[in-house]
Amino acid sequence: MDALKRRAISGDSSIFLDGMRLLAALVVLVWHASYQWLPGYPRLLAIFDDLSHAAVIVFFVLSGYLIAYTTTNNNRGPRQYAVARLSRLYSVLIPALVITALIEFAVSYLDPVISASYSRGNPLPRYALCLAFCNEIGLLSASPPINNPLWSLSFEFWYYAIFGLWFFRHPGAKSLILIVLACCVAGPKILLLMPIWVLGFLAYRIPAPTFTIKRGWALVGVLIFVAVLVVIYVPDFPYNLGRKPFFYANRFLTDWLTGIIFALAVWLLPAGSNAVKPAAVNLLRTIADLSFPLYILHYPLLVLWRAAFGWRANDVSQMCIAIVSVTVVAVIIGVFLEQQRGIWVRFFKWAVNCIKPLPIPFSEKTLPV
Repeated sequence: MDALKRRAISGDSSIFLDGMRLLAALVVLVWHASYQWLPGYPRLLAIFDDLSHAAVIVFFVLSGYLIAYTTTNNNRGPRQYAVARLSRLYSVLIPALVITALIEFAVSYLDPVISASYSRGNPLPRYALCLAFCNEIGLLSASPPINNPLWSLSFEFWYYAIFGLWFFRHPGAKSLILIVLACCVAGPKILLLMPIWVLGFLAYRIPAPTFTIKRGWALVGVLIFVAVLVVIYVPDFPYNLGRKPFFYANRFLTDWLTGIIFALAVWLLPAGSNAVKPAAVNLLRTIADLSFPLYILHYPLLVLWRAAFGWRANDVSQMCIAIVSVTVVAVIIGVFLEQQRGIWVRFFKWAVNCIKPLPIPFSEKTLPV
């Protein structure tokens, strides 16, 4: 454990991780804009589709890696873990659902044709399921069509929950029963991609081999290049993405391969590489923190842009203007949401502390992993 605590995320490694977070969010944004604006470029759309889904796989690996870092270096027990995870998710999810609902209402008046293309009956059950992170449990896939990136938050929540139940478990059958119940509720789709999240966790927890800094970065670069080739050229397997039975987990075997390669790259990140100034590291981290609201808000904002300003098929310049506009608006909202984060932390601290004693057989100490 002591050796793991000395493994810090700093310097060039921090730049890499934050840069990947930001790049992944931008890739998803560009894909959804291209999907709406460039129907005349099917081959380009197919590549963007693959890269966009791979960007979510990157998010899952990084999520597992960062949870490993925080639970190793700053573990304050299951209550604080619950507060941190719930405040992080809900501080963005609840405002995003409100904004999405308002945009859906506005679009129905601005452009009924566009609105009809995103209508799947009564939207209220979808919003309620998203609020409870149940929109992807079992074989459901029930995010609001006007904001389908919300699917991945359901996956993330259940990874946090299952991991927390396991990491803070107390010896005995009750803890194991709770873990099994959580897995049963999450269902097959979420569990099929959970190995990717676990790979991120292991990429931090397993000691990496020692290389020179130059050789280490060379290996990371090669692995990232190989991962991109896999994403572009390896077909969806066993099923095509986005349809029954597993929707966004349909290509789980291909995703496992992508996740393994990217997790290896993260595992091999050189330690002690600090060529970048701390001020630049902190600036990029602040910017990368806005990738979450950008990811969650960009889709409905793109739809609103089309409804408000019109839409010209295959007009690249208009698409670029929309991308820039949506990015600016999402960042402004994200900055505001980040400033309110403390409110959510205090609320969930109060909510968690109201549960006395915690009716879950948790250990307040870190268990050996």
